[in-house]
Amino acid sequence: MGLGQGSGGMQRAAKHFERAEKYRVQGIEDTRLALEESDPEERAEHHEDAQRKFKRALREYKKATRAKRDFHYAYNGQGFCQRMLGDYEAALTSYDKALELEPGFPPAVEYRAEAYLRLGRLKEAQAAYMELFNAERNIADLLLRKMRAWLAGQQKTPTVPANELSAFQTWVGERSEIADQTAALMPGEADSRW
Repeated sequence: MGLGQGSGGMQRAAKHFERAEKYRVQGIEDTRLALEESDPEERAEHHEDAQRKFKRALREYKKATRAKRDFHYAYNGQGFCQRMLGDYEAALTSYDKALELEPGFPPAVEYRAEAYLRLGRLKEAQAAYMELFNAERNIADLLLRKMRAWLAGQQKTPTVPANELSAFQTWVGERSEIADQTAALMPGEADSRW
């Protein structure tokens, strides 16, 4: 059954989900513009625009989950917006709901790991990476890049104890080496190297 077919609840959920996705994509674009902007006022304006879009998307995702309680994609989107708005604990609750409905759902596993990073819950972020490495290698590689970026930010403004940060940095380095060594084993990668 397609997203827009079926009962009235599913149709309402699909309508809200589509609106939410539109706002989420706009929020992501505004976030990208803010990151690229050198003028502080323009950067702040793009950031505010992004926050407004994520709030609108969040409202629509919540409407979608009220219309269809088992809509794991909408719970995942809800968590994404909560995370982008800085509400990491609420985001974890949303990702957990998405994963309860669809165990192992790769986007929720990856996004939840990003929330864990922001909260300094490094062991849980590592566990998520390992889950993805064994199931969805491309998404695991994306998460590893985000872990390296998070570590770079920690060099400037640490938010976790130095010993935990050092251990995590070592782990990320080791995982990066393993990922590089096994990249040729990924489907489609081995053929392109011959």
